[in-house]
Amino acid sequence: MTRRTLQAALVYAIATCAFTWPLVLHLHSLLGAEASSPDPSLNLWALGWDLQVFSSHPGWIFSGRVFNAGIFHPAPHTLAYSDHLLLQAFALWPVYAQTHDLVFCYNLLLIVSLVLSALAMHTLARALTGSERAAFVAGLIFGFAPYHFTHLIHIQLQSLYFLPLSFLFLHRVFDAERRSDTVALGVVLGLQAISSIYYGVIGAIGIACAAVALVVLNKRLLDWRLMRRLITAAAIGVLVVAPVAIPYVLVQREAGAGRTLSEATSNSAVFRSYLQAPTMNVIYGRSGWMRPEPKSRTDGPEQALFFGFGALLLAILGAIAAPQGSRKTAAVYAAVGVIGVVLSLGPDGIRPLYSALSRALFGMAAIRAPARFSVLTLSAIAVLAALAIRSVEIRRTRSGALVALALLVITLEYSNGAIAYPPAPALTSNAGRWLRDQPGPGAVICVPMGLFSGNTPCMLQSLEHGRPIVNGYSGVRPPFFEALADVLSHLPDAESLLALRDLGVEYVVSDRLLALPDEIASALIERVRFDDQYVYQLAWSGEVESRIRAITDQPPPEPGPPSFAAGETATYRVRWTSGPIDLPAGEASISVEPVRGPEAFRFAVRATTAPWVSRFYEAVVSLETTATARLLPLAHHEVIDEGRRRIDRQLEFDFDRHEVRIASGGTTISLPLGAEARDPLTALFYIRTQPLSTGVHFALPVTDVGRRLKLDVAVGGRESIVLDGRTWDAWKLEPQLSNRIERSPLSISAWVSADARRIPLLVEVAAGFGSVRVELTDYRER
Repeated sequence: MTRRTLQAALVYAIATCAFTWPLVLHLHSLLGAEASSPDPSLNLWALGWDLQVFSSHPGWIFSGRVFNAGIFHPAPHTLAYSDHLLLQAFALWPVYAQTHDLVFCYNLLLIVSLVLSALAMHTLARALTGSERAAFVAGLIFGFAPYHFTHLIHIQLQSLYFLPLSFLFLHRVFDAERRSDTVALGVVLGLQAISSIYYGVIGAIGIACAAVALVVLNKRLLDWRLMRRLITAAAIGVLVVAPVAIPYVLVQREAGAGRTLSEATSNSAVFRSYLQAPTMNVIYGRSGWMRPEPKSRTDGPEQALFFGFGALLLAILGAIAAPQGSRKTAAVYAAVGVIGVVLSLGPDGIRPLYSALSRALFGMAAIRAPARFSVLTLSAIAVLAALAIRSVEIRRTRSGALVALALLVITLEYSNGAIAYPPAPALTSNAGRWLRDQPGPGAVICVPMGLFSGNTPCMLQSLEHGRPIVNGYSGVRPPFFEALADVLSHLPDAESLLALRDLGVEYVVSDRLLALPDEIASALIERVRFDDQYVYQLAWSGEVESRIRAITDQPPPEPGPPSFAAGETATYRVRWTSGPIDLPAGEASISVEPVRGPEAFRFAVRATTAPWVSRFYEAVVSLETTATARLLPLAHHEVIDEGRRRIDRQLEFDFDRHEVRIASGGTTISLPLGAEARDPLTALFYIRTQPLSTGVHFALPVTDVGRRLKLDVAVGGRESIVLDGRTWDAWKLEPQLSNRIERSPLSISAWVSADARRIPLLVEVAAGFGSVRVELTDYRER
């Protein structure tokens, strides 16, 4: 490293301490993040897991075992549910080996990432302009723009240092024919993808845009040697990232990972986002001048994308008045800046372009927040600002004062003052130490267990005891996790204890004393209690299991004679009825298929979204259940395609063993199955066999992808309803689902024909997502 590069690194280190003040004074006690999100705890856990693997099981890195992290037990590849931070952990491992201080390593990673981001852009700008002062302006813009502090909760998004380096080596590939530059470009692209999934995709698109612009501007469309070098660099990048990408491919298959266009839209930027600064920004954020409006479309950490007026003015000057020899460079980065803005708008930008990229580019389906494409625009602004400074230097012999003024303005606009960092979360506990010293590898669950961020303390605690935990929090969840959370939300009831047994859980850590009924007290033994936690151990025997089974097995009424036969098909129109507009949302059909084996019935559902809905959310649903003559499910298969995301689950029902086995991708788990519980399809046809009259009420257990629910059905009076001009005599049903832990209530009303066929005619559903009306449009008995 040259002397001037070392000097620049020192300057940026001092600047980092100032912009992140007072973190440098509290590297062991505060966390360089914001307290408003659970994501820093998730990233702290991921970094801790990686560092422990490097310290104790380095062979797991090469075998891939590192991705089978200890959360979401028993799901595999759980480290790939979010950014893995393996590259960052590898760089920090020597520090961790000496200190064993995870919080210090996390904070050091933040500080070093900011320094390296500024230094990488400094290197690129110096190579493009030949000016050290221009390089400092570019480094300051790129290394300390508000974007970094908007994303203090996302330590992985601070790894911007590879992006300028990839542009640097791209220019070298065009300017020379050295193989080393081709190899370096490929390696940097691969490392960029390893450091962050987002930046792997975003950086690849940015480099492709710059490469196309360079080819066109330099009229090298037929330069096959250049094309070969670019293809070689891309191939090297793929080879570098492939070992790490494979677990993400498996997770996409196993857990249905991926984002729909609707999800991408909700986390896209709007033009106003570029005039919003994070709350800690002194001039524009804390003053309220450019802060996002609370609970508005532009609220949240993805929306504060302000680049600073000084940086913008310099970039505009650089674009229109770049030095004579740098005008093609200015055009290249202007193109990169434009593509960054366009893609940051997500599907609401240029929809055909975004949709095409989403379908064609691997990894694009993982983009939940297109607003992050703005880093391409930030890169462009930094380079164009450097070109503006170089232009001033050429035109004015005494330009030092103007450069100093530019640096001062940018520094003031980016200033954060003192940031209120949260205290570092606890990484050690009495329960964690006790569990660490117990024999055997038995899994742990912390209760209460929710679906989201409440699981992060348990994740951090698991770093101490080293046991797998059922709890977890990440951007992706295993397909069975919601069902599991439903069952375990009632711990310590009988059904939840059966689920823990099937999962191989040995210990329960609770923040309160569990009230155990006498009939199940012997299944859960209190082992130790502390001031803030209680630890229980599961103890099973044949007698205990029989006693618990007797509590849970309460069968529903017998089904009546079937009112349907093979060949029946009912077609429905699904309408979105929320708000003032009633619009068609899709079509669905329910049919009774011919049997192909020992089963008595085969039921199938097919559904697709309407074309206008597919612009925002595209889904093709296929469900199939086989059942006995008593309408007990034997097997269920569901395939749900949501654009690039695909969910493929298979369920097998074993009523002799009282369990349902759920297989999705590479994971199979067993959950308790209530006596004569139906899945939703067999429950629908079961209801059609029941005698209906005003005031009748009946209940049945339902298993919905493993979730143990109870369906209570109350029969109202007979009503006349009109569908497509035809009047039907119908029974009104009021089904209610209990044991649900969703935050929004679910209201269902249904009408079935009052004749012997009991045809489902109309269903109205109201929930947090809105209101939906499902209407019969066609019915064929055979």
